[in-house]
Amino acid sequence: MRKKGVRLGTLFFLIVATAFVTAVVTYYYLSAVIDDLGRNQQLYTKLNNVNKMISSSYIGTIDPLDGYDAIVDGAVAGYINGLGDPYSYYLDEKNYTLSYLSEDSVDIGVKTDYDYNSKGIRVTFIKNGSPAQNSELQVGDVIVAIDGTTVDERGYRSSVQRLSGAVDSETVLSVYRATTDENLSITVRRTAYTPNTISYKLIENDIGYILIDEFDSTTYKSFSSAFTELIEKGARGFVLDVRFCYSGDLDSAVSILDMLTPSAILVSVNEKSSSSPTLYRSDEKSTTVPIVVIQNAETSGVAEVFSGSLRDTGSAVVIGEISAGLGIGQRDISLGDGTAIHLSTYEYVLPSGEKFNGAGVTPNFISELSEEKKEIFSELSDEDDDQLQFAIAKLREQIG
Repeated sequence: MRKKGVRLGTLFFLIVATAFVTAVVTYYYLSAVIDDLGRNQQLYTKLNNVNKMISSSYIGTIDPLDGYDAIVDGAVAGYINGLGDPYSYYLDEKNYTLSYLSEDSVDIGVKTDYDYNSKGIRVTFIKNGSPAQNSELQVGDVIVAIDGTTVDERGYRSSVQRLSGAVDSETVLSVYRATTDENLSITVRRTAYTPNTISYKLIENDIGYILIDEFDSTTYKSFSSAFTELIEKGARGFVLDVRFCYSGDLDSAVSILDMLTPSAILVSVNEKSSSSPTLYRSDEKSTTVPIVVIQNAETSGVAEVFSGSLRDTGSAVVIGEISAGLGIGQRDISLGDGTAIHLSTYEYVLPSGEKFNGAGVTPNFISELSEEKKEIFSELSDEDDDQLQFAIAKLREQIG
């Protein structure tokens, strides 16, 4: 546990100032934000003025046991919030604490992030075939309580782990859905499942179709197997579908890109902590069959790297909508006292030099799908999928 303060005056200022000095000096990721003495002085002067006003005018009292920790937490959280980055936030001691799952636990199949405003769990991705997919849970939902215990009370990381449990057990989630401004109660049964990130088929006897739901550690092997099988069945070209594909594992995407792309830089990763970018390259071996990639406005992160790299290297034609524009990545940085900063520390750069964060990846050809069809995307027939039909037409131009 952190040491507790016992006085209001000078000690209060020293604690708050020390928190900021520690963040700035130890974690130079933030140094560019206040990189000169004048701005440092401005920051500490303002803190000192606030401290004096509280000491002389605040009529309330500060809890000698927890009050000073709460003040420091609030100050650091405000600092990170002031960066204006929706993906960066502060994790206090309660929300950063990790526990451990038993070996027989099963997860419900979601990827999550911390929703700073509600202090809840925001669902960012639902895995194909998972218990979450078989429930009423949707991407964008914010879980505010699990089995009656609020996320704010229990802590973010601990609450995320409470989503997992024994096989065939049930959990009741209290959910806020912003799209309909509803508070919902959703029951999820934790059934055993095997994540499947790839689905594939042969269309019109000579077009291989591969849908990538997610890039994870299993995706490359599944993709390679599907690609080979479809070639053996007569595929002369491929449609690769990354619509609704949320971020994922960069190494997995790079492995597939290497398979599809001749010798080239596939993507660069710029980090504040490094003087030079990390380059990911392909070797000379690659497929020679024509490829069309379909993306949409929900294609995000690593999936954008995938489509953007194939576009820039000329290895595929990309059709669809401008993608989501998540071109930066985050890491937890421990502050050494049981708290941490979840901070954006690196960005993706496509082979052309394009940085797509906030802007998205623009396809070679725009093709849209109606909102009504997006809502029933998994149920669409090939004939009713306008973007797929456009992709097939573009592929036909190449293979005849």
